[in-house]
Amino acid sequence: MEFSDKIPKLIAGWLRGTLTPAEQQELDNWINESPANRLFFVESTDEKLLAKELQQFNQRDATSRLDDTLHTVDPETKPIQGGISATMKRFMIAACIILVAAAGIYFLVRHNADKDMADTTIPTTAPNNDVQPGTEKAVLTLADGTKIILDNTANGTIAQQGNTSVMKEDGLLAYNTDKNKPQAVVMYNTLNTTKGQEFRSLVLSDGTKVWLNSLSSIHFPTSFTGKERKVEITGEVYFEVTKNPHPFRVSVNGTDIEVFGTHFNVNAYDDELVIKTTLLEGSIKVSKNGNQKMVKPGQQAQTKKGSNDIQITVADLDQTIAWKEGFFLFKNNDIQTIMRQISRWYDVEVVYQGTTTEKFSGRVNRNTNLSEVLKAFEESNIHFKIQEKTITVMP
Repeated sequence: MEFSDKIPKLIAGWLRGTLTPAEQQELDNWINESPANRLFFVESTDEKLLAKELQQFNQRDATSRLDDTLHTVDPETKPIQGGISATMKRFMIAACIILVAAAGIYFLVRHNADKDMADTTIPTTAPNNDVQPGTEKAVLTLADGTKIILDNTANGTIAQQGNTSVMKEDGLLAYNTDKNKPQAVVMYNTLNTTKGQEFRSLVLSDGTKVWLNSLSSIHFPTSFTGKERKVEITGEVYFEVTKNPHPFRVSVNGTDIEVFGTHFNVNAYDDELVIKTTLLEGSIKVSKNGNQKMVKPGQQAQTKKGSNDIQITVADLDQTIAWKEGFFLFKNNDIQTIMRQISRWYDVEVVYQGTTTEKFSGRVNRNTNLSEVLKAFEESNIHFKIQEKTITVMP
């Protein structure tokens, strides 16, 4: 397997969540070049292997440690004997960089602190009162009020809505409209998730792709007719809108978003003070009670609840879509902001005893048990008590 010295650095950046869009594209291109590249990437980013290696890395002779690590990222690598070739050096660099980057998954760093919040990896053994992460699940409500739970529904046609067939295939929910059969009455469906759920594969009748975070919903027509395509949402939803002569509109808590084919994320939870619309590519117009502003890629429109003002700021794209990529990504966030995300994903209630003003940064896989996430914060003078479905936060 051949790769440039830059590849390990790109993988390290991917693990840490710091890749620029251009670097992410470069890594994706390399991964897709060959099955061997893809295998290397999968094995070198396996969290269980990395966690085990980090835990044991300092307990063995350096040469044997490198042998084991190199074997983890490339099973064909032979043990080190005698001199080290240039190829072997590249593998050693890859192994070391990957190991260091892997620590970023398990370590949360206190903002402006001189040391990590945790000096060791988080134990994999969970307490009896631990909470499992959320799952892929949602409820689809049809036009007649029928509810379909989308977690164990068999593949195939699950409903017929006028001239539109609702299909489910390996987790994908798609609306396929027969344009040869005009529909006289517009029919609406609603897809919603509760706490501890997400849905990542909804395709509307125009081809627009939709991802729903926890405690979110989308209300949409089963087939788009007329001069515009309009949906209503709550919570947090990511869109990849198909280009179409008819504008795509999103309505959320008094804010209107007009789209002409683009990728964007809307965060409008009831327990957040600001509705955040973040644009990744394309162009959108955000309006509220007569006020309107255009948003460019890399920007975020913020509309405060109870106010008609629209503020345009520079967006942190990595942090915005971390949930869609399967991670929590904290950057100088206070504990209250962090715990709101945790509450929604793990379906728990949060109460506070005392206050803390510290802020935190870090990246954690959303498939991690709750106790493992909280363990990192406990290294920074914040303590938690899990009792059934309630977390008590104590300084």
